[in-house]
Amino acid sequence: MSSKNRKSQSGFSMIELMVVLLVVLVVAGYAVPNVLSFMHMAKLRGSASDYASVLQVGRIRAVQDDTFYSTYILAGTPTQAYVDLKANGGTAVDAGDPSIAISSEVTPIAAGSAPDTANLQGLFLPTGASAPRDGTTEPIKFGPRGLPCQTQSATVTGGTAGTVCTGALATAFWVFLQDTITTNWEAVTVSPAGRIQKWQHAGSVWSKL
Repeated sequence: MSSKNRKSQSGFSMIELMVVLLVVLVVAGYAVPNVLSFMHMAKLRGSASDYASVLQVGRIRAVQDDTFYSTYILAGTPTQAYVDLKANGGTAVDAGDPSIAISSEVTPIAAGSAPDTANLQGLFLPTGASAPRDGTTEPIKFGPRGLPCQTQSATVTGGTAGTVCTGALATAFWVFLQDTITTNWEAVTVSPAGRIQKWQHAGSVWSKL
């Protein structure tokens, strides 16, 4: 065989292969953490967006049907949020109830354990306003005018507790969501006027999404 043919059939040397492998490993070392971080952020942000959407559905249906509808967060596998059209008191999702599943790595957290709540309150409520009610411990209810309201007691309504609320009791709500892997936070707020907003936490402050 001629030297020309032997040269045309020669491959990469071991050193060349090791250099290429080293470059691939270095690039992967930078890329993989970024990809994983993006995936976790997508799950957290998607859960917040889905929850905000189901709240908006509850608000619209309350106006359309001229009644009061509550949106519950129902613990389970997966955790679900749903509009209680059948008025079952937040015990189960019935057929026809608008609902969403929250990512298994995202957990609703009580407001008392959330970070920098005073900062967030100041961003969407006027100074001196009462603290928002916690949507993880009570349902977020909308009335026929599309306003969020605090559920009245049986003493006030003269009927069954938790079935009626009025615009006079319009109030703000918030729900905090945390990714259990990255520990990042997002929040969904409802102003007394019914405006639904999403927020992300960075450092010691919240910013609107």
